[in-house]
Amino acid sequence: MKRVTFLIGATLLSAAALAQSAAEGEKTTPSKPSATTVTAAFESLDKNADQQISKTEAASDKAVADSFAAADSNGDGYLNKSEFAAVKGRT
Repeated sequence: MKRVTFLIGATLLSAAALAQSAAEGEKTTPSKPSATTVTAAFESLDKNADQQISKTEAASDKAVADSFAAADSNGDGYLNKSEFAAVKGRT
């Protein structure tokens, strides 16, 4: 009987340790923003609704402003939705 009780206790402790480990892993693993979140962020920065973000519009989001030049892959001075999504995927 003592052996069964010991085994049950050990199993419960192991399960608790695994659950704690999994929970800690979830906290430290960054997740990428969803397409809906990226679209909403793009639209909120695109003040004139021209489907692109200028440097002036980007200035209101520090992460976007800081990486604007690198994100502007076609060099036109604006971020389109795919360029913007690349920035948001890194932040």
